Amino acid sequence: MRGDEGDVPLPDTAACPSEAPADAKSAEPAIARDQRNAEQRRADAVADLFGHIVHNGLDWLGRRLPDQHRRRPHIEVLIPIGTLLGLDDDPCELTGYGPIPAELARRIVADGTLRRLLTDPATGAVLEASTTRHDPSTLVSETLLARHPVCAWPGCNRPSRECDRDHGTPFAVTGRTSLAGLAPFCEYHHVIKDTPRWGWKTENHPDGSVTLITPTGHRYTTVPP
Repeated sequence: MRGDEGDVPLPDTAACPSEAPADAKSAEPAIARDQRNAEQRRADAVADLFGHIVHNGLDWLGRRLPDQHRRRPHIEVLIPIGTLLGLDDDPCELTGYGPIPAELARRIVADGTLRRLLTDPATGAVLEASTTRHDPSTLVSETLLARHPVCAWPGCNRPSRECDRDHGTPFAVTGRTSLAGLAPFCEYHHVIKDTPRWGWKTENHPDGSVTLITPTGHRYTTVPP
């Protein structure tokens, strides 16, 4: 370029504003690639969705989840105190599923609410809880459901949370609702038991076991774990 003060040299190259130096590109953080396959991503999405629903107590339309035995849907884990404290690694129980490893149980409990459940150290049987009301209180209900994971009818595996809480001896006779006097029966077997003309009877025992007496006089006893 020529001017009053002589020639002014032009730069050899002009930097393009749209191009960044090579070292600047290499300094950009790399985006981590999702290593999960399609099935794993679906499973994680479902877990996140239902975890949010259970945590808030509302479905995807904002409606309150239905209560069952005075409790909204939740995850329940039975874990021995020694395992909870890390003193041992005895298997734990995920209600409605079965045994789970101690480490997994501790991870679940870390974000949950603890409720103490006392058992007999010799037999493992859940200790007594009772009320003078016909409808069992939360304490009695939760203790009963922890003692009996499934329907007390022999061979029935219906989860106890989907069952009726049945008085072995009618409340009108005893005036008391006790753990020893209750047993969970699914609706189908509850109707069979409470229809006198069909001839089925049950006997509740203090240790939580229930004896079913058939119309032919045969006796079958179920013992809670």
